[in-house]
Amino acid sequence: MQLLGFVSLIIYDIFILYYFRMMFPEKRSHWFYYAGAAVVINMGVTIPSYLFLDHRFAVFLMMGSMMLAFQLLFHGNRIQILYAGSIYIFSLYSSKGIIFSIYSMVLHSSIKDVLQHELYYETIFALAVLLSILTSLFIRKVVLPDEKARHLLHNRGQLRFVVIYLIFELVFLMLINDGRYHDEISQSWLSSLYLGACVIGKLWLMFVFNHTSKATESLEYELHTRKLQEQLSRQMRHYQSYQKYTESFRVFRHDYVKLMTSVKILMRNQDFEKAARMLDEIHDTMQRDVLVHKTYSDNIILDAILQDEANSCEEKGIRFSAVTHLPENIMKELDIVRVFSNIIDNAIDACNKLSGPDRYIEITSDANEDWITIEVSNSFNGDLNMVNDMPETTKEDKDFHGLGLRIVTETIEGLGGLVFIEPDQIKKIFRIRLCIPKASS
Repeated sequence: MQLLGFVSLIIYDIFILYYFRMMFPEKRSHWFYYAGAAVVINMGVTIPSYLFLDHRFAVFLMMGSMMLAFQLLFHGNRIQILYAGSIYIFSLYSSKGIIFSIYSMVLHSSIKDVLQHELYYETIFALAVLLSILTSLFIRKVVLPDEKARHLLHNRGQLRFVVIYLIFELVFLMLINDGRYHDEISQSWLSSLYLGACVIGKLWLMFVFNHTSKATESLEYELHTRKLQEQLSRQMRHYQSYQKYTESFRVFRHDYVKLMTSVKILMRNQDFEKAARMLDEIHDTMQRDVLVHKTYSDNIILDAILQDEANSCEEKGIRFSAVTHLPENIMKELDIVRVFSNIIDNAIDACNKLSGPDRYIEITSDANEDWITIEVSNSFNGDLNMVNDMPETTKEDKDFHGLGLRIVTETIEGLGGLVFIEPDQIKKIFRIRLCIPKASS
């Protein structure tokens, strides 16, 4: 690989790594220093592989070197690492196939002969890198914008489907490419076949991206719809509870007027003992007949959520306490539902894995001139696996249940706020703090 191919590969590596940097959290503080080391590793694997090994082995070694670079630079699970390697090599390999085939057809020569011409090979490699970059930019602009890509990259089921397609398509293209070693095959026909396969492979990848991104959106929409349905049920229960409270208070107030009139008469007649007994009876009646309506928050929507969660905790034997200040205009109603329903549902799930009287959920808030800070802490069993600075769900349906805290983070950060997740595995306390700017209102 001469200078032109060497420089082209460096440019392609930097382009891919910079794209991943926008999609995944960085693992290293001095990212550019480690990115340079990652490029050196990739070049150190790629150049000897292409010089001394069969192209079949070189392809998978290049894929492995990019997976290693991804592992060095970013936080990601195994599917995401495999995706990084497979999309890197598939994009480059299919682009090379398109350029090789076009050269072969224009020059009326076989692909094998084109590859053996050093100048052609250098030019083709540079054009392949250019085509890969342009294709990627088109996908990001038209098919899979960055926001949709982030959602897809965190959906294991859909991302697994993409990875399987990439690997199978890569193997398929490699099998067609092997046809250049068989002289009995018409090379013009092979060039046309290879060109068609590479073009269709790229087009089909766009279809796969479009399909999986829509499936991911549908999954998240289903989750949001479920949360809204749960919130509607909460508000209905909250309204019914408040109705019972107001009705019982109305009945008590009706009798209270008559009872106080009797007390006044007894006081005027200086029958203080009977008056005291009657006052005691009034107090007992109020404690017995007037339903207690607890208030957990000064925000109507949030209070409805907390009321319902408090009832759920009472049924499960979980100690629940909440004193929360949240101005009405600081968050939209839907955002309140998305944030607090997810946080408290996760807290209840964590407490359900414990037994005994020490299970608790506590919600507090604080405020200054610029920020509202809400802290939710709960007991948990101490077992926690952090992926991308997020606790990984232990439920089987990871794609569905793993969205909760990510939705919370995206919502709060969308308001210009911050989310701090602080698990203490020794004390077995899970704490999450939401810092919301008052300016978001």
